[in-house]
Amino acid sequence: MSILRKIGMQFKKPVGIPGMIISNMMIIENRSAYVNIIGDLMIQASDKILEIGYGPGVGISLVSNTTKAVEIYGVDYSELMFRRASKRNIRFIKNDRVHLMFGDFVETELNTTGFDKIFCINVVYFWDDLQRPFKKVNLLLKDNGTFCIYMAGKEELNKDKITKNGIFNKYTIEQMLNALKSEGFNDVNYYFKKGYYIKARK
Repeated sequence: MSILRKIGMQFKKPVGIPGMIISNMMIIENRSAYVNIIGDLMIQASDKILEIGYGPGVGISLVSNTTKAVEIYGVDYSELMFRRASKRNIRFIKNDRVHLMFGDFVETELNTTGFDKIFCINVVYFWDDLQRPFKKVNLLLKDNGTFCIYMAGKEELNKDKITKNGIFNKYTIEQMLNALKSEGFNDVNYYFKKGYYIKARK
């Protein structure tokens, strides 16, 4: 396996010491995206929220600290990230406000539905197709619920050597918007700010 492919696998599913290094990079590189997307979600105190691919748990911590009564769930593909995010959010977990799961979002059966808001940051590259995850998100959302995505577009990813490894799926913004609309999302909008922020309503 090439070095670039090994690095790509660590972004997809961090493990071991290399995974710790990658997750520390995530904390730094994703912080501004979290601040922006949390603003886009317009969170209310009564909201029930799901993050897909929570990584080291920074976003869940930010949401939990922003709105005191909000209930947030998360599912992540990496056991290492599950452990790190659990440690970071231990007081919210003990207060039964944060509920973290370990597993593949598409394959994992969540024990709850009826989310007001669902979001993900730098996750879509690791979905080999968009239909199944978007269909599942639609089923998990309440009517008029909001789904927010942050991603780098195909053009940006093509400039990065790390993504040239067969691990990253490179979607254009047009592919994303069309896939969301085909799975029943309405009022789909986006803006660009060092990456694409997409907001869709069920």
